[in-house]
Formats: sequence, structure tokens, C-alpha cells
Amino acid sequence: MFLALVAVGQTGASYDKKDEVIEARGVAAADLRAPNAQIARVKAERSARDRAEKKIAAALKVLGLTEVTPTVLEAATTSDVRYGSDGSVELKLQLSTKGLDLKR
Repeated sequence: MFLALVAVGQTGASYDKKDEVIEARGVAAADLRAPNAQIARVKAERSARDRAEKKIAAALKVLGLTEVTPTVLEAATTSDVRYGSDGSVELKLQLSTKGLDLKR
């Protein structure tokens, strides 16, 4: 199990075996061509979530989930969001692994 947790850490995500939760952070810069920070934030938030989902998907593969579907990733919830004054976004996604068929 220790090797699996080390490998999960290399994906950029973290896995809490006790609570059965995977967490990953996503960060995205604002679009410089956007007319204001609020509009830039929409794209940045989408990009940050996409980056965090990729980290979670990689962690799930390391833990032995054979197929990571978009439905699985859509179940991830946002637990922390930080908005920059320039429109940049940093967020943390959490995904419960309860009910998933993990091999490790």
C-alpha cells in the first residue's frame, strides 16, 4: 500500500485512505485579453478544474481503477476556491472513492 500512496503523490494528488478521499489542486491564470477580471475568471476556473480533474484521474489509475469515466470525475466537489484580483483561480477538488472498485 505504501508504494501506491507514493505513486499517487507523484500525480500531484493526495489520497486519504482512512476517509477514502482523493484531493487535488488546480491553478489557472487569467486570460489577459478578457475585458475584465470577472470574465477572465470564468475561463480560469474551468481550466483550474480541468487540471485538478486530470490529477485525480491519474491518481485513480495508480490506485487501480481500470476506467476513469467523465461521470466519475464529475462527482468531484470543490472544497476550496481562491480568486485572484487579476482573475486567476486556485481551487481544490475532492473525490470520494467509496463505491469505486480500487485495486490498491
